[in-house]
Amino acid sequence: MATLACRVQFLDDTDPFNSTNFPEPSRPPLFTFREDLALGTQLAGVHRLLRAPHKLDDCTLQLSHNGAYLDLEATLAEQRDELEGFQDDTGRGRKNSIILRTQLSVRVHACIGEWRLKQAWLMPVLREHA
Repeated sequence: MATLACRVQFLDDTDPFNSTNFPEPSRPPLFTFREDLALGTQLAGVHRLLRAPHKLDDCTLQLSHNGAYLDLEATLAEQRDELEGFQDDTGRGRKNSIILRTQLSVRVHACIGEWRLKQAWLMPVLREHA
């Protein structure tokens, strides 16, 4: 049974209009992934370890070194190409991590919902002044 022990962090992007670009915690814990299990089955363990503010169903995993999103339905062994260079020394004391964050589709839907809300609020105002 092959494993990958690496640092894990989360990016609090639950609100796409008020998010940070800095992964937390600043001193990331280690999580040991099994390379033979689908990442989706291991996601709850990462979420629990980090005490992330995200809804579990909205989460995905992203690699810090190249920005690639990992396929939650696949194993790490099946995604070797994306992991290339992940464990290399980055220099300057920085180490790579796997980042738990909100799925892109969820963030896009939140933006669209916010736009519709603002549009619904603005339309009566524009009609008054027309």
